[in-house]
Amino acid sequence: MSALTILKRLASLSILPKLVLTFLLTLTPLYIIGWRMNEIGSRHVQKELTDSLVSRTSLYMNMLEFDLDGVIRQLQEYVNDDDLLKLTSSSEVMTEIEKMQAQLRIKSKLDLLKKSSKFVEDVIAFIPVMDRTVSANDNIIGDFDQAQFEALTQSTNRFEAPFLVWKDRIFISLPYPDPAVSGRQKPVFLLAVEVSRTKLEAALQEFTNEGGRTALVGNKQPFIITGGETAVDEALVRDFQREGEGAAENQLQSVSWKGTSYLLVSNHSPRLDMSLLMYVPEAKVNASLEVYRFWFYVLSVVSVILVLLFSYSIYLIIHQPLKRLVRSFRRIEQGQFNLEVHYPLQDEFGYLYGQFNGMVRRLDVLVHEVYEQQYRARLAELRHLQSQINPHFLYNSYFILYRMAKQKDHDNVVYFTKHLGEYFQYITRDGSDEVPLRSEVQHARTYAEIQSIRFSERITVDFDEVPEAIREFPVPRLIVQPIIENAYNHGLENKRRDGLIAVRFRERESAIDIIIEDNGDDLNEEKLRTMQAGLLDKAEPSEHTGMLNVHRRIIIRYGGGGLTLELGADRGLKVTMTIPREAGGGHVPLIDR
Repeated sequence: MSALTILKRLASLSILPKLVLTFLLTLTPLYIIGWRMNEIGSRHVQKELTDSLVSRTSLYMNMLEFDLDGVIRQLQEYVNDDDLLKLTSSSEVMTEIEKMQAQLRIKSKLDLLKKSSKFVEDVIAFIPVMDRTVSANDNIIGDFDQAQFEALTQSTNRFEAPFLVWKDRIFISLPYPDPAVSGRQKPVFLLAVEVSRTKLEAALQEFTNEGGRTALVGNKQPFIITGGETAVDEALVRDFQREGEGAAENQLQSVSWKGTSYLLVSNHSPRLDMSLLMYVPEAKVNASLEVYRFWFYVLSVVSVILVLLFSYSIYLIIHQPLKRLVRSFRRIEQGQFNLEVHYPLQDEFGYLYGQFNGMVRRLDVLVHEVYEQQYRARLAELRHLQSQINPHFLYNSYFILYRMAKQKDHDNVVYFTKHLGEYFQYITRDGSDEVPLRSEVQHARTYAEIQSIRFSERITVDFDEVPEAIREFPVPRLIVQPIIENAYNHGLENKRRDGLIAVRFRERESAIDIIIEDNGDDLNEEKLRTMQAGLLDKAEPSEHTGMLNVHRRIIIRYGGGGLTLELGADRGLKVTMTIPREAGGGHVPLIDR
């Protein structure tokens, strides 16, 4: 959408939207400044948190490396322990007391190694040749656990990937001799340090910020130690580990898990082959900005409310009176001149309303004067059209009466003069310009009865009964008989026998149709087009004057409707006279519209 189109649409808005837009645009710079301050504060807090998380993860990982590295080095020194070497190489020549004393000295050394680190759960020495296990935690020398021994015999690089996981327990093992070095020779003894999950979890819990979580994740060995709700956090950490693959070391990441966004920092230890993850929900990070944001939102809402209230007050003072005035102008456009608008205050709008009321009163006078002139002109034209009755019918009727009297056909003279009297009584009656439809149809029947004496052997007229619902519907006088007369004089003029004129009625919601159809032989497409054009011509045609008379009278009376001409089923003329149920208004309609 171009800028010009937008400007045009804005220009077409009413006053109230323009006022609201103007005030909102005025407040926009303040919103931008507030938003910018919020962004700067948010970035500052995030930077501080990032630095804090990075430094804490590095510190904790260094501490853990230092602690466990000392354990590994001490464990390495125990390989050369005299008691272990004697028990594994010379136990056959040692007495039971010597064996027991050697095992107790070994247990004491293991206990000393355990106490050297708070993250050690137990230190165990496996001696297969004696079928014994010495543990720092047990008060007695235990039986040899073959399954555990075989699981911990796996070769590991104690200085790159020292951990082994067995039954969800984490160990640092040192078989002697190392199968990887001795060519898969079975070790004569094995030293193992069990790392305490519980103590690591407690340390992680203390190390974690409020609302955050910390997790130790093994890389080659599948273990996860978390400082929170284990069942939930382990699933979360696995997803974070997958999403964080390839991410930069000690860099803040934004990750999402189950619809919650987190800030994540990871620190990898090549020495221990594990990673430390620290993650905090972004909602917790931004908690320090919530108060500022709250008041920023309050300021925004209050500003918008003030803009709306101020705009509405201007709307009531200026726009509402203008809107009432515009509605009044529209009512005048619709022809409602009997209105007057009131304004309670004596300000500029009071003066404007007073001038408007004076203008409406003057317009009302002028419109009534013009309307009365148009009405008189229309009434005169209607009277003129109604008086245009074909005089040839009168002449022919007297000639027929003359022949019947000369032939002394007294019965037909009586019959003929009765209908002739009714006919002239109807057309010369001074009264209302409208009659019930039943009376108009009865007059047409009378005319047909008169014509039947003249054309009894050639033409038959068939009338349908007028539907009960429209029998009393008022219609202009002399609208049906002229159409039947046209059928006699033009449609069936050359019809020597079997001529038929059918009169039918059709009810519609908005109009009544009177259908008059003949079966004449002389009509063709060209003649039909000429007749249709004649209905739209204001000039009087040389023939079919009766149809044009009826057509114009209906249009003048109702502002619509009139005659429709078309070919009938028997190729004769079919005239559909449409009479609207309601007039089209008080204006003077055009005949050719």
